[in-house]
Amino acid sequence: MNPQMSVDEILGPDLAAVESPDLVSAAELGEWLGLTSGRVNQISRDGILPRQSIPGGYGFNLKECVRTYAEYLRSRKAQTDPELAAEKLRLTKAQADRAEQQAAKDRGELLPAVAVAKTWTSTLTDLRAAFLAIPERLASDLSLDPATTQAVDAEIRTTLETLADD
Repeated sequence: MNPQMSVDEILGPDLAAVESPDLVSAAELGEWLGLTSGRVNQISRDGILPRQSIPGGYGFNLKECVRTYAEYLRSRKAQTDPELAAEKLRLTKAQADRAEQQAAKDRGELLPAVAVAKTWTSTLTDLRAAFLAIPERLASDLSLDPATTQAVDAEIRTTLETLADD
């Protein structure tokens, strides 16, 4: 073998390409792109990544494939349906709101509206009964005449009706 021979002359043109520093295997390209070698091979079969036949398989030009894959990802992002993206965003926000409400409920910060209404109804009914009992208690405690008792009763009922109307 002549020491002055080039790699092309020794290995032939196909094997010399394997030794090219620009060509990498599917596994090496996958490491650069964050993909498995199987996925690299799949997207190259789909025509997304260019590959070169070499003895024993395929080689990938690293710079060209990184550039091509980046362009592919940009074009996919640009092709997304704006309505679909808006719906996904709306769904995500609704799920986040629901999770916040559930967390507040779990912390005891939120109560069911039915329970709150029932409690208030009970409280206001008890309060009304207590106010309406005032004239009778005053009559027995202070020995009020029936006319004064009726006047106090009428005033309390008027006040309660005014509050109910407002």
